[in-house]
Amino acid sequence: MKRLLVVTSTVALVAAAFPALAADQAKPETGSQCFRMSQIRNHTKADSQTLYFSVGARDVYRLDMSGACLAGTSSSDPLIMETVGGTDLICRPIDLNLKVKTGNVGVSPCIIKEITKLTPDQVAALPPKVKP
Repeated sequence: MKRLLVVTSTVALVAAAFPALAADQAKPETGSQCFRMSQIRNHTKADSQTLYFSVGARDVYRLDMSGACLAGTSSSDPLIMETVGGTDLICRPIDLNLKVKTGNVGVSPCIIKEITKLTPDQVAALPPKVKP
C-alpha cells in the first residue's frame, strides 16, 4: 500500500510539473529580445561565422553560427530563411532555419548558436563594411 501511495504521489507531482515545464520551454529566455522575420531589412556578413541583420527602423542583431557556414559567401548572397512553429517571431536560435545560397554551387545550411540584439553603442562601433 505504501508503494502504491509513493508511486501515485510521484506521478501526480510529475503531471503537475509538466505543464509548467512545457510553458517554460515555450517562452523566450529571460531578457531576450524577439523580432519578426518580416521586420528584417538587410544583412551583412562579418566573417565565416557571424551575420548581422538590420531589423525594423534601427535595431541590429548579431547571429553567431556554430560552424563556418558563411565561408565563401558574400553579403549579396541570398538568405533562405524559415521560421519554426507557425509564426514569424524569432526569439531563440532554434526559431530560425537559415541557409545561404552560394551562386550556382548550392545551399549552405547554418546552425545558429546565438542571437544577440546589439546596443546603440555596439552598433556605432561596428566597422562600416559590416553595418547592415
